[in-house]
This record gives sequence, structure tokens and C-alpha cells, in this order.
Amino acid sequence: MLLFFWLILSTLILGLLGRVGIGGAGIVPTDILIPLFCLVWGGQKIIYQQAFPRWRMGSAVLLFVVIAWISFVWNASDLLLKEQFISISYLIRLISFVIFGWASFDLWTRRNPNQFWSYFFGITAVVVVLGFVQFYVVPDISTYSTEGGWDPHIGRLLGTWLDPNYLAGFFGFVLPLVIAQYYETQKNVTQKKFASLRYGLLALALAYGLFLTFSRSGYLASAAGLTFYFWWKDWRIIALGLAVVALGLATNQRAQKRVGELAGTVSNVLFQATDEIDPTASLRIQNWRKSLILFEKSPIIGIGYNTYRYKAAEEGIVDETFFSAGAADSTHLTVLVTTGISGFIVYLIWLWQLWWGRFRVYLLERKNLAPSQKSVAIADKNLGFCAGFISLCLHACFVNSLFFPLIFLPVMAIYGVLISEDNRILCVSDE
Repeated sequence: MLLFFWLILSTLILGLLGRVGIGGAGIVPTDILIPLFCLVWGGQKIIYQQAFPRWRMGSAVLLFVVIAWISFVWNASDLLLKEQFISISYLIRLISFVIFGWASFDLWTRRNPNQFWSYFFGITAVVVVLGFVQFYVVPDISTYSTEGGWDPHIGRLLGTWLDPNYLAGFFGFVLPLVIAQYYETQKNVTQKKFASLRYGLLALALAYGLFLTFSRSGYLASAAGLTFYFWWKDWRIIALGLAVVALGLATNQRAQKRVGELAGTVSNVLFQATDEIDPTASLRIQNWRKSLILFEKSPIIGIGYNTYRYKAAEEGIVDETFFSAGAADSTHLTVLVTTGISGFIVYLIWLWQLWWGRFRVYLLERKNLAPSQKSVAIADKNLGFCAGFISLCLHACFVNSLFFPLIFLPVMAIYGVLISEDNRILCVSDE
């Protein structure tokens, strides 16, 4: 199972190069590998152990799945059979990813989690390096991206993920965890001398890669996540970070333009103080407004979980043959429109359970209730996850990124590993 686990996480390197289009939508390798992994893992639990590990993913996720199913059944009767199959497959994907996180907890309860972090950050490093190769060797992929149904991004780092906004969301989530690993290797005298240097370089590479995505949503989300992390870790570094950001903006005209467009758009939307709103942001705002029209048609139960592509096409909001037509330009708005207020409230509770579960553990460990048995390193990882999750949730306000398979996959895997580390500490404390 461990090799199977690593095979799935290695799909982060392949990115969306392995995506196969189906009727405007598409499948990626994880859509096949993760359900198969869950079936094998579940079969082993039933046949050999006749028991499953205790559920610790948050009870709200079960209720959210039920509401999503009800919303789909209630609204899918007018869809073609093919459209129903594609829509329900996304619910199967969501369930599979949650079970994958459950299995991750089970796998790493009996193993050294340092192996996970070493391999996972190695995979992350490969993703970053491939991004740099694409940026400097093939900066213009407009021909390939247009043929594949993607936006023709030019001069932006997107690597094998083929979209700088999704890659920026991933970098923003992982960066605080890498920084936490850097602090761990500095404090752990048993680590090799070059370990902290290795993770320090990876953190710098992630930050630079994020900068080269020129993703305004990525900039904003990452800034929020890193500010949260260093507020609790060492608030003085926030000032240093601001200086580095100012230097980056001062030396790169494109970054200045992107940030200037962001500031103008915010002023226009919130205060109507300017007319400065760039075309991309304008299209996103139009998408939000049109999506809210769909929400008004069925505010309680929604239009049907992941039927957005077809329901929105009926209203002339999207072209269902486009890759991006499957959701609104925001994960949170997509959930609100497709599952209604009932699903959205439960969804927010689920996100809160995921975040608070880790932050509560961090606060307990930070108090050093049992200094001889508590690990500062684990506390750092929990703080890193919380910071990365804040970044991701903010990013999901502007991009449909939270349930994007290449992002939700590491979120669930890492969450499971962190829970397994909790169990290890409890076992030591009991002894």
C-alpha cells in the first residue's frame, strides 16, 4: 500500500499533462488511482483486520456528502445520462479523497513520518524545478494551452500544471510547511548538517516560483498564510518579508503591473473609487454575479452538486465545452450555488474542523504541557498546515482551487500524517 500511496502523490509531478478530456470535463490519473487505492485499503481493513481506524476527519464532511448527494438527485433528472454520470463522478472523487486522507492516517501511524516529509518535499522540489524549466525554456505555451482548452498564459510559471493560478495556490499551501521543516532541522541535532540548507533552498525556490506565476490571487493568499505563520512563530520576520516583497516589486515591472491591477480592482469593487479594473478581474466578477443568479433559483438545496457546467450552460453563463466551465471562479461560491445554503454552512463547518483540529493541537503543544514528551517540530508542522490552509481557503475565494485534485490530494495526505503524529505522542504519554 505504501508504494501505491507514493505512486498517487507522484502524480503531482505529472500535473495535468495526463488529463484526458471528456465532454468538456476531463479525468486525471488520480480519478482512477485514488478510488482503486481506497477499495484495496478498505478491503484489507475488512478482510484482515475487520476494523477501521477511528474517524478523525471531521464529522461535518459526512453530512456535506449527504447534502451534496441529495442536491444532485433532486436536480439531475433533466440532465442527459452522460451528464449525470460526469456530475456524480465528482462526488465520488470527493469521497475518495477524504478516504485517502483517512488511509494516510492509518498508513503513517505505524511508520516514521520523517520519511513522508522527506519524500513529499522531494516531489514538491521536482514540481518547482519543472516549473522553472518551463518558464525559462518554453515561456509561451499559448498554442498547446489553447488546444487543450486552457487560457493562453504567456511568460508565467505554470510547469506541468498548465495553469499559474492553481500552481500558485499549491505553492502558497506548501510554503509554510517547508518553512516549518526548515525550523525543525535547525533544532534537531540528529539531522544531517545540510538538511536545513536543503529545506531553506526549497523555501526560497517556492517563494521565487510563486513570484513568477504572477498570480494576484496567489500573492494575496500566500501573504495571508505566511503572515499568520510568522505572527505565531516570529513576528519580526514579517517586517523582513515586507522588505523582500518590496524589493521584488521594485525590480520587476510585470509584478508591479499585476499588483497595481489588483489594487485598482479592489478599489473599484469595494469602494467604487476608481475605474481601474483589468479584463481578467472583470470577467471573474461577471462570473460571480451570474453564478449568484443561479444561486437565487435554488437557494436552499442548490442547483445540484457539480451540475454547474450544464445548469450554467442552460442560462448562457458558460460554454460547457470549456475546461473552466465546470464551476464558478471560486470554490466557496461553487459550493454555495450547487448545494445551497444548507450545504454551504456544513461545508464551512467542515473547513473549520480541519483547521481548528490542527490549530488546537498546536496551541496545546505550544504551552509545553509535558515538555519531555511534546515535540516542537510537530507543533511547527501543525502551525504550517494551518497557515497553508488559510492561504488555500483565501485562494479559493478567487479560483476554484480547494477541491482541485492536485491540491486537495496533498491536503488530505498531510492532514492524515499530522493526525498519525498526534497518536504517536499520545502513545508515548501513556507510557
